[in-house]
Amino acid sequence: MRLNSNLLILTSLALVAFAANSFLCRWALAGQQIDALSFTLIRLISGAIMLLLLYVIIEKKSIKCLLDLNQGNHTRLPDKADKGSLTLLFRRYLASLWGPLLLFTYAAGFSYAYLSLETGIGALILFAAVQISMIGINIVKGERPGGVQWLGIIISFSGFIYLLLPSLSSPSLKGFILMTLAGVAWGVYSLQAKETNAQNDSALTKTVRNFIWSIPFCLLLFVASLSINGTQQIKVQMMGLVLAVVSGAVTSGVGYAIWYQVVKQLNGTLASVSQLLVPVIATAMGISFLGEALDNHFIVATIMVLGGVMIVLVTPGRKE
Repeated sequence: MRLNSNLLILTSLALVAFAANSFLCRWALAGQQIDALSFTLIRLISGAIMLLLLYVIIEKKSIKCLLDLNQGNHTRLPDKADKGSLTLLFRRYLASLWGPLLLFTYAAGFSYAYLSLETGIGALILFAAVQISMIGINIVKGERPGGVQWLGIIISFSGFIYLLLPSLSSPSLKGFILMTLAGVAWGVYSLQAKETNAQNDSALTKTVRNFIWSIPFCLLLFVASLSINGTQQIKVQMMGLVLAVVSGAVTSGVGYAIWYQVVKQLNGTLASVSQLLVPVIATAMGISFLGEALDNHFIVATIMVLGGVMIVLVTPGRKE
């Protein structure tokens, strides 16, 4: 595989966009310019709008199929409409909502975690959780790591444990759990996105559909929050609104569109390993623009977590 200058530039832009998501979210929430739920909702809506525009420009297809959940599922219904087929139809709709639900879980966990995590730590936990969850799922499906890969997995998990030391308050345990949940959701979402459906939809098509259908989940949580807490926890300043829109439309929408184009030209290992640069870039952004500190504890944890994951990714698996 030849990594030409255009591919290198586009890959770099995508990775910077992923890191900027962490930076923008932390900037907005740390400055209390917007609440986490509003940030999530605005990010998903603006991301859906931008991706919809890109879909119209790139795919040049009708947007009608994006609103139909059936287009995202490959299960074929019987011709005869009976109780069994209606049950299958219901199950198919539930299966079609799985992708949007995972996307919403990632986005919400991501936002709430950054209420208590610094930029670099949050990005480290997120992308490590993504890679580890994908590795774990593949193991459950039958892949058998070799001895060196198991060593990498152990090192990476040890880095997670070390990150929480010397106390469970640094980083925030709540933030750690929420970001880990977000990472696992994104890992499962990524694996599901690789699967083909009956329409053989492109990655962009599936992403637009998932963004659109993730918004109802966020609206349900928004309404539930309003009914329980009222409007006292809703806070949207102009700067927070701008940061949420940029996060959704630019660093998420455009960033994902660029990534799905370049990932076709990268081999699987390089695509996975390159994403490990995101926490490093996010840390640099947090230090440079938000004045966040960098200590030896975090550096060691980063080396352990990302180094362990890299060992797993670059080492060939054991053949059955």
